[in-house]
Amino acid sequence: MASTPDEITFRLPNLDNTFAIFPDNGLNPNFSKIRVESREWINQYNGVVCGPKMRALMDNCNFELSTSYCFPYAGEAGLRATMDLANILWLYDEFTDTVSGAEATDAAIIVDRALRNSDFADESWICRMMKSFKQNHIDKAGPNVARRFIDNFCRYVKVVGTEAVLREQNQVLDIPSYVMFRRETSAVRTCFDLVEYCVGLDLPQHVHEDPVFVSGYNAAMDLIFWTNDLLSYNMEQSKGHGGANVVTVIMKSKGVDLQTAIDFLSGYCEALTSQLQESRRILASRDDPIYSTDAVRVIDAFGDWVRGNDQWSFATERYFGKENYIVKKTRIVKLKAPFADSYALNE
Repeated sequence: MASTPDEITFRLPNLDNTFAIFPDNGLNPNFSKIRVESREWINQYNGVVCGPKMRALMDNCNFELSTSYCFPYAGEAGLRATMDLANILWLYDEFTDTVSGAEATDAAIIVDRALRNSDFADESWICRMMKSFKQNHIDKAGPNVARRFIDNFCRYVKVVGTEAVLREQNQVLDIPSYVMFRRETSAVRTCFDLVEYCVGLDLPQHVHEDPVFVSGYNAAMDLIFWTNDLLSYNMEQSKGHGGANVVTVIMKSKGVDLQTAIDFLSGYCEALTSQLQESRRILASRDDPIYSTDAVRVIDAFGDWVRGNDQWSFATERYFGKENYIVKKTRIVKLKAPFADSYALNE
């Protein structure tokens, strides 16, 4: 880790090379049209809880662009669902980052009731948002996808409440505990549910319980959240949220400095990429087309997610601000001072 008297820097690994094994399918051609529709929809809700600075930040982060990288094959209806979900996850994450553990737990209860109980209506923005999303998208998915999405989303908001409690207690988990924890707080499961929706599949539960499919699923999920944690580390630590980041977890668990932790993470991403490819190879070799064709199609779409997530991270100002393209080229990041460039949700 290089430093000067005035600044500390760290070097990002070039994950472009690691993820080059996944095809580059480009940007979804429906991006511009569907982005307008999704932004209009989420503005009904973020206007209630976000001030002008936070809404401007949302515009600059361009979360809808992320799904256009991660779902390059999606039709208009599918892409709209992914954009709406991305905007929900951003808004909900920012909201719970600013409230107490008890308030985050109460919000999770509202989400659960809104998705599971058609008669529930408390007029909160969270309830209205989730009911609208369910009606617009999840009710149109296959029964297996719909059930898994609701279960996964409700589990996500419940664990996000736990994250707020851990933050209050200044607690940092060990690596195995954090991996299990992050698989839920990352909300990637809900995004993977929309993969099936977008490709027109409704895989039976026994496929999701198959050990080989689970291996590929977990590898893709871990790649996404490890990459996200790596690229968001500077932003998160500057907001005082570094404890819920795998970079901090590795530093504390292994007793290493920042650059060593990042280098370790890079090597692990290479191993996870191989794990995902091995899962695909085994599934493709089976005689049953539900595995060799349908499950492989989903695994391939997970690869789109892994590569697309990395591409978006440098196409947005979310993590590196106006220096995003410079960081992509140089891989050098200047460590921010605590609470730099951060503002309250209502600002």
